[in-house]
Amino acid sequence: VAGGEDCLWYVDRNGSWHPGFDCEFFTFCCGTCHQRYCCRDPLRLLTERQQRHCLAFSPKTIAGIASAVVLFIAIVTTIVCCFMCSCCYLYQRRRAPPTPLAARPAPLRGARGVPTHPGPRPPHPWPTPPYPRPGPLRPGPPHPGPGPPCPHPS
Repeated sequence: VAGGEDCLWYVDRNGSWHPGFDCEFFTFCCGTCHQRYCCRDPLRLLTERQQRHCLAFSPKTIAGIASAVVLFIAIVTTIVCCFMCSCCYLYQRRRAPPTPLAARPAPLRGARGVPTHPGPRPPHPWPTPPYPRPGPLRPGPPHPGPGPPCPHPS
């Protein structure tokens, strides 16, 4: 190593930030992760790789990343649970029936005013019987009063 190693920025034990600085020719960046200075002793050399390692794995960096991950998981879990828990506002809002005043979308109309897509058919106003429908009605005995004859009860 010919010298001239740069000391990168660092944070000391008190949490104070120190900017990086250049060492003169034939001097090296020496010290620890929390205190750096220039010296001529190559045995005390703190390489730039070692300095970056100090920055990447500092306790404050790890704590910051861990707290961000925990906060993200807590927010996602809260939202998911709120959609699944019956006492939560989001669950109740999702399960609430539509209000009668809710506007229904109008059908799209073509150039001549004819609906281009009629949309789904409305449900029948009467329930569908569970048994097969009978065939055509057969005339029954004559009706005693005025009007058309009634069909035979069988």
